Amino acid sequence: MIALLATLWQGDSAFPSGGFAFSNGLEGAAALDAPLDRGKLEVLLATTLRHRWATADRLAVIRAFRAADLVQIGVLDRALEAATLSEPLRTGSRRNGAAFLLSHGRLGTEGAVAFRSAIAAGAALGHLPVAQGWIWRRCGLDEASAVAASGYTVAAGLVNAAVRLGSVGAIDAQGALLASLRVIAECATDDLDDLSVPPTFSSMTPWLDVAAIRQARSNLRLFSN
Repeated sequence: MIALLATLWQGDSAFPSGGFAFSNGLEGAAALDAPLDRGKLEVLLATTLRHRWATADRLAVIRAFRAADLVQIGVLDRALEAATLSEPLRTGSRRNGAAFLLSHGRLGTEGAVAFRSAIAAGAALGHLPVAQGWIWRRCGLDEASAVAASGYTVAAGLVNAAVRLGSVGAIDAQGALLASLRVIAECATDDLDDLSVPPTFSSMTPWLDVAAIRQARSNLRLFSN
């Protein structure tokens, strides 16, 4: 029961992880393909989950969850950095990771202060999925729950951004989020990369990457990416 409650706690959008300021490319995508209705939002969620989260963030969470020390964490951070094409998304991931670790440091979560020290020393970058995997193990989540929380926070973040932009209403947004749960569940069962070799993360969402880059150069925007 504690593990389940801890998963709900970490999946709650009210947890101060910095994600409120980021749309992860959705604002730019909405501008390129307006109006963004429920159907388009479902497609965008599925694309992000299948071709970015499942092949990069999900693997980073799992590897960080299993990491023995912060040396391995630094390797994961650099591999995820290299696999993230869009500069706004790289920056956003690091900023969200920093906010996430700061919150857990203030809560006294084991490993948060040491991770922040590694970032300050240049030994790690603090990408959000890596920080999540490292911290969630110490919060009492099991590995499957950490993967579920990771996928849910990605989907919920995009949905919440769509509502704040006024692109979809609350009911349509929740319908799109509900549809994404099946995608998360399917992707969560995909085979892992070979964990005995250096991490191989990949992301293939070129339209969303371009949208995030264009949005970052906009003079009028609601989100940081």
